[in-house]
Amino acid sequence: MFASQLIPELRLRACPDRRTRDRRVHREPVQIDGRLAIGRDISACGLSVFMRSTMSVGDVVHVWMCRPPGRTVAAARPARVVRVEASFGRFIVGLEFIR
Repeated sequence: MFASQLIPELRLRACPDRRTRDRRVHREPVQIDGRLAIGRDISACGLSVFMRSTMSVGDVVHVWMCRPPGRTVAAARPARVVRVEASFGRFIVGLEFIR
């Protein structure tokens, strides 16, 4: 049964992806202001991670991406929290890299 059959006035429509850059899966450990997180996906403009603790939208944080195999240097970047959503006892945090 479809939702529109249960609620006739409900109209669902497709929403375009708001991201401007391609995302790649990134399941490596990440530190956000010293707190451990697990990467979810990454692009040239940002990163999303799974965290146990929440952050506030607008916070500026320091992101430290641990060294993946074959890479000699770990990467550190400042980022702004642009999205926080609760998901099964943890948080998905969207970060936008800033210069």
